[in-house]
Amino acid sequence: MKLIDGQVRKIETKSESKVFFDFEFWGESDEDTYGLLCLVQRSNPANIFITEMNSNELAMSGSEQGLDAVKNRVAKETGVTDLVFPKVVRFDEKKGDTKAGFQAFLKNYEKPIPIYESIFNQFEEAAQVEKLSIDKFKELGGCIQLLGDLCV
Repeated sequence: MKLIDGQVRKIETKSESKVFFDFEFWGESDEDTYGLLCLVQRSNPANIFITEMNSNELAMSGSEQGLDAVKNRVAKETGVTDLVFPKVVRFDEKKGDTKAGFQAFLKNYEKPIPIYESIFNQFEEAAQVEKLSIDKFKELGGCIQLLGDLCV
């Protein structure tokens, strides 16, 4: 059994203010999170699926075929066909007003904000607006479905 740790990113599109979610995996090393993927249901973006790539999928992981194989497998296992991978297109640096004092200065050293391709319109960008604990995400009606030998 593989233990999953992390938090949920709340992402909002820039023009339409539509919201979807992604999972940020935490681990002691890259090896701990290697092969873990998050998929989102387009018609219900608060429904996210976490799975681990199998050996065949990992062998193709450098290409779109690997992701398609995972998406097809998860669709067969769950019956959900409108699955998408949240795609980060770049990271924007977190900006702060350094004239506002020491706390604002410290905020400049926070991690950059991920900018996503919208799952609703691939030509639109979406930015992380908040990070939620797994429990908070569930309290707000979100659902995380773990597929395979995974636990939170």
